[in-house]
Amino acid sequence: MTAMLELQGVSRQFVKKLDSIERLARALGAKVSDSCVNAVDTASFEVARGEVVGLVGESGCGKSTLGRMVAGLLPVTDGTIRFEGVDVTDANTPEARKARLRIQMIFQDPMSSLNPRMKVDEIIGEAAVFHGLTTRREMADYVAGILKQVGLDPSYAKRFPHQFSGGQRQRIGIARALAVRPDFLICDESIAALDVSIQAQVINLFQDLRRDLDLTYLFISHDLSVVEHIADRVVVMYLGRIVEIASTEALFEDPRHPYTRALIGQVPRLGEGRQSYQTIKGEIPSPLHPPAGCHFHPRCPMAGPRCQREVPALRDGEGRSVACHLEDGGTE
Repeated sequence: MTAMLELQGVSRQFVKKLDSIERLARALGAKVSDSCVNAVDTASFEVARGEVVGLVGESGCGKSTLGRMVAGLLPVTDGTIRFEGVDVTDANTPEARKARLRIQMIFQDPMSSLNPRMKVDEIIGEAAVFHGLTTRREMADYVAGILKQVGLDPSYAKRFPHQFSGGQRQRIGIARALAVRPDFLICDESIAALDVSIQAQVINLFQDLRRDLDLTYLFISHDLSVVEHIADRVVVMYLGRIVEIASTEALFEDPRHPYTRALIGQVPRLGEGRQSYQTIKGEIPSPLHPPAGCHFHPRCPMAGPRCQREVPALRDGEGRSVACHLEDGGTE
């Protein structure tokens, strides 16, 4: 399969400048400086056309930041993003803007991502009219067709978001993304705010849309059981860095990175009798002051001296990529 989306060394830094009081304190001799967070650190991977790639990791690992950079909602500090060969890192050319339109994002909380002052037909149809996909006169029929696609009654088009349930609002968010006829959807924890029974319905909707519209997904989630069900490949992140990439089957059967093993060890399994679970020891280090070397080494039971001083490279081998010194000569 050829790559539809390519990320090469993509990084994102958030810098907090000193305020006036802090600058004065520094002038008087205090040791204060600008704060910098490497939310995403040199991320590189590909997504093939028609594929579902799961992006997983603990809260604060940089998943959503990476998704927003792919969607064009956040600028890239360093690196390159290409969509079907077009550089969309900075969408300043007509080709890049056209490619960006084909990438749409579905957010976690539909209540906060939908304009409460707009009716459903405006929420869904506004962008389609703006980009010339339909006319103002034909917008009602256009919106009705999309509402049917996502399992909603077209008669709901004149209602406001607060008049819907959480699952219905998420379907409206999906319809808004589909309105500009995208090829690539970024689902950012798009089922996390829903009840479990509704989650299953929305996952089935995603799979139906993938089949019917030939969609490609970047599915961001902290729920590995959902990712195992829906994804073809999985990308695992920890504290801004990608630590493992593998097919879903290979990752869940034989995780290589110690962090991936710890995550998968927490996934409940049916038919395995009584199970005991152990949390990953320690806490995620502050992204303001991450550990030297491998970011996971303070919590890793197999860490050695090399892990504390040397950043492991993401190395390819046996159909997967792993960033661990255990895969490259040991930790001593």
